[in-house]
Order: sequence, then structure tokens, then C-alpha cells
Amino acid sequence: MAFLSHSAALSGAELLVSRVTAACTRTTPVVVLGEHGPLEQVLAGAGVRCEVLPLDASVRDHTVGTTTGAAGKVRSTVRTTRALTELLRAMGTRVVYTHSAKAHVYGGLAGRMAGIPVVAHVHDIVGTSGSSRGNAALLHTTLRFLPHAVIANSRTTARSLGRLRHPAAVIGCPATVPSTAPPRRGGPFTFGMVGRLTPWKGQDVVLRAFAAARTAGLDQSTRLRLVGAPLFGDDDLFGRELRVLAQELGIAGHVDFRGHRSDVETEMAACDVVVHASTRPEPFGQVVVEAMALGRPVIAADAGGPAEVITDGHDGLLVTPGDVDALASAMVRLATDREARGRLAENGRRSVTRYDLTHVVGQIEDILLAATR
Repeated sequence: MAFLSHSAALSGAELLVSRVTAACTRTTPVVVLGEHGPLEQVLAGAGVRCEVLPLDASVRDHTVGTTTGAAGKVRSTVRTTRALTELLRAMGTRVVYTHSAKAHVYGGLAGRMAGIPVVAHVHDIVGTSGSSRGNAALLHTTLRFLPHAVIANSRTTARSLGRLRHPAAVIGCPATVPSTAPPRRGGPFTFGMVGRLTPWKGQDVVLRAFAAARTAGLDQSTRLRLVGAPLFGDDDLFGRELRVLAQELGIAGHVDFRGHRSDVETEMAACDVVVHASTRPEPFGQVVVEAMALGRPVIAADAGGPAEVITDGHDGLLVTPGDVDALASAMVRLATDREARGRLAENGRRSVTRYDLTHVVGQIEDILLAATR
């Protein structure tokens, strides 16, 4: 099985690829990347075979709305598609399993040219804010005609895919659920947030809510832990702006910018509550289920995937996306109500078992093996 992604960055879809490939039991995965990057080391450490077929930078770094050099990008994509077709044949690939928008296109074409079934796993909402109509139309067309089967990571994502030949299978992102929740080790009460530093993830909203919560009565020793780093071009400026904002709000001394961390579970285990605050619908919200699996109560934006995962007041709290006051109120509530934290954490660990890694990998392998038949 060839797991295909144009990116080797440690973003959500790529991390899912690394976890799923390492846990496959009925298939033999080979990951084919369009660039060299940190994902190669993660895969090597898990004993997963990885091949790199470099995608021309003009195509790999193409962003929404750009039209310059379109003819050259088409030629480069054609070259890559032909090279990938030969590689897939040489590897004896039984299924091409694509994991990014660009990979859905050139991987889908290569699979068809090689006569190999294609399964597309869609991790992002198609046509979301910031994307171009042209790119959305291309992806809708690609997903309708090239894959033999489509997987979506949530019902929200599935609804964005347009008309497909067959309904998308909805399979959430996996989480490892330990037999017992790791204990919280001493220190001040801590809110944590994990995710790429980029405007739509809402770190600025969390900073403002944390400042408002402190004004509303939050214990002054309480800390905020931001785990994550800028991954792509425009994110660097946002990362710098967050530090300036913390200074302006007078909370810089109470905020820990942890940067990129490979030990995400350890970072979450150091928190009392995990916050998710995306300002637009999240396709799934992998951090949400990871926190629930670790027995950490979660406050999440009431939109997209997290709203499908969490039942408000039962196994987490949901707040209106971008609503600073609502988030601040939820933060104060959980910081001051130990009983509520315990109840949400316990119910969250029960709810998240449906996303257990073994169960999710089994669902995915069922679809991949069905495609070969």
C-alpha cells in the first residue's frame, strides 16, 4: 500500500500517516513523499519504509489564488505523475492511498495510469475560508472521478466534498487511550493549547480569554502553555505577534511558549485543562481526542469536527468560535470546579474509545483491502 503525501512537515495529516502506518497489521505500507523533511525521521524510527519522489517546488509550494507560472506547474505535475506511475509499478503497489490535496490530484492520476485502485483520505474541509474557487472545483472534480473510495475525517469534511460516485466513509483520527490517565504532577494550575501557530487556530483568542479570565477571578498563579510552532510562510509573523500580544495584555510572565514538541502527550499531561479555539470549523481536531484520551477535560470551539466529538457538558465544554468572553467564562468555571473537571475527564475517556488507534486502523485497512478486490 502506497501512502502518498506531497508534504514531509509534521502537520496533522502527516502525523496521522506516521501513526497509522506504524500500526498496520494486515497491509504493508510504504510512504511516498513529495519532499524531504522531518516526517522521514519519524517514519524511520517506526520502521516504516519511505520513498521520496521530489515534487517541483513551484507545485509543492503552490498556494490558493496563485496563477503565475500555471503552464510550468502543469508540465511539472505531468512529469511527477509519470515518475510516480513507474515507481508504483516497480514497488508492486496494490492500492494508492492519498493524504493531501495535491496528492489526491497527481497520486490519483498516477494510480489510474498504473491501473492501481486509489483511495483518497480527505483531512481538510474543501472550499473553506481562504481557499480559491478554482482549487475547490479542481479538488471536487478529482475526488469525484479518480478515487475508487473516499475517506473523510468527519461528517463536516464529508459534507464539503461535493457529489461523489460513492458516499465517503467517515473515519475519525486515531488516539492512543492508555489504561489509566497519567497523573498531573504538581505546580500551578495550567491551561494548555497544542497546535500549529497560525491565525485560524486561535492562539490570539486564547491569550485574550486567558487575560480576561484572570481579570474575572482566575487564580493569579494560573499559567497558559502554548505548544506549537509556525510551519508555513505567513505563520512566522503570527508567531511573533502572539508574543507581542501577551506583552500588551500583561500576561507574558504567565504564558509559556513551548514551540514545536515531539512529546505532545507529555506536554498535555502537564496541563489541567486543554483548550481548542479554532476560529473556523476544524476538519476533525486531533488534539481534542488526544487530550480526552489522557483524561484532560477539554474546552473546544463549537464547530466542525470537535462539535461532532464532544457532547457539551458531558465529556467536554463547547464555546462559540472566536468568542473571547465565552472562552474566558469556561476557563474560570473549570479552574474553580474540581468536580466538573473530574466528570468531564472521566466521560471523555469513555467517549474517546471509539477513536482508539487499533479500531481506526482496522477500519482503514478494511477499506484499503476492499479496494484491491
